[in-house]
Amino acid sequence: MASSPILDFVALVYAILFFPAPLFWLIVHPAIRFWRRFGTRSLWVALPLWTFSGTLLVLLRHRIFAERISRNALTTIAGVALIALAVWIGHQVHRHLGLLRLAGLPEVNPGRYPGGVVRTGIYARVRHPRYLEYMLTFVGLALLTGAVGIFLLAIITILLYLIVAPLEERELREHYGPEYEAYAREAPRFLPRLRRRPLRARTE
Repeated sequence: MASSPILDFVALVYAILFFPAPLFWLIVHPAIRFWRRFGTRSLWVALPLWTFSGTLLVLLRHRIFAERISRNALTTIAGVALIALAVWIGHQVHRHLGLLRLAGLPEVNPGRYPGGVVRTGIYARVRHPRYLEYMLTFVGLALLTGAVGIFLLAIITILLYLIVAPLEERELREHYGPEYEAYAREAPRFLPRLRRRPLRARTE
């Protein structure tokens, strides 16, 4: 199957926009008390990170798409299905979190942007649907483009979120205590249970 310049462009733009996200939180979460001293100003650390990462990805774009795995109808269907699922998850996340929480403002400045507890929506199924959305999208784009470089970025992204999620949960346990502990027992981290249990609370 021939490569599509449009798909390659979309995959590259997505990588530029979202690949640095787990790297950012890997910087912030382990030292959250330090960053909270600066409030929302701490988010400016994202600017050099995204600039460096985006520049590097653009410079390496030819290598990213140089090698490809063979694609067929099954890989195309799987890629489209994963991205469609990711879009649905993203819509649900936006509905139940809102822009301020998605930007991470309550985490770096909880005094000005309080978080709170939410008990409904997709967070009743999994604790980190936003991270799941990013991982599914990367894998979907990798399947559609067949680019080995995109597969590599997808794998790195998944591994980073497997590290970032427990770090974030440590903060939530410290902040919400038993309330978050109860929620964590009810909702899996990434993959929902086939049978739904009664859910008592969700925090972000």
